[in-house]
Amino acid sequence: MSQGAERDVQGPTHPRLHLRDARDAHTLFEAVRLGMLKLVRRRLNDYERSTYIVSGSVFVWEESEEETGLKRWTDGRIWSQSRMREPYLFYDERVSPDGNQTNSGQTSQSTYRFVDGPSRTWSSSAQSHFDRSDQAPMGLVKQAYSAWVLVSANARPRKWHLTAYFTYADLPNIPTLERDRMLRNLTVPQGVYKSGKSRSRNVEASPATGSSSGTSPTPHGSQPRDQPGNPLVLPPPRVGATGQQGRPLPRGAEDQRMIQMLNSRPI
Repeated sequence: MSQGAERDVQGPTHPRLHLRDARDAHTLFEAVRLGMLKLVRRRLNDYERSTYIVSGSVFVWEESEEETGLKRWTDGRIWSQSRMREPYLFYDERVSPDGNQTNSGQTSQSTYRFVDGPSRTWSSSAQSHFDRSDQAPMGLVKQAYSAWVLVSANARPRKWHLTAYFTYADLPNIPTLERDRMLRNLTVPQGVYKSGKSRSRNVEASPATGSSSGTSPTPHGSQPRDQPGNPLVLPPPRVGATGQQGRPLPRGAEDQRMIQMLNSRPI
């Protein structure tokens, strides 16, 4: 690989991190918003896939309809159907007993069935997925999360995604957020991140407790109202942190409604 190509190599947003809940995801997003970590801007090439899609890697990327942007995440691997383990989606790599990937049209002993099992509390969504599976995943596991993000106060909401990879043999060794010097003391502002996919209509992590709490959906036809005394205050992103600053844009009625929804608080 040439020196120019090496400079253009796109690695993971974080090389090794175990994400357990929505608070962990929002903390990682906040590090990206502040320019402490890099957002993935394009689809990975073959070299980057083979080098960086490994246990522990986490990629944060922005959904974009632009030709040079990312509309969806692709990694060239074959995965099972998704299973929701709040607040994440999990996919198991389809591998045969000899360690090779199966073809999508074949039936294999490594095809998994899932059961929900009894209700209980897990310290990690990944552990929940393992405990509620008929058979321990044999290859990589893909973990996905999405959220609407207010990059800056006057910017339109953006859709950010998180895609993480791990194996269960390696999971106990992957550091959690508290063991990361850069992330462990990071404060997530209220109202900046709203989960994009969840069984509940509106799930947000509580920075104080790290737990997720659902709020009642806004009645149809009514406008969400801000919680008195709790205005949205965003720490400013660093210059060049996300490639461009969120400039004030003229907003139509739909944009205003979306921002009001994201900034809403239960009364």
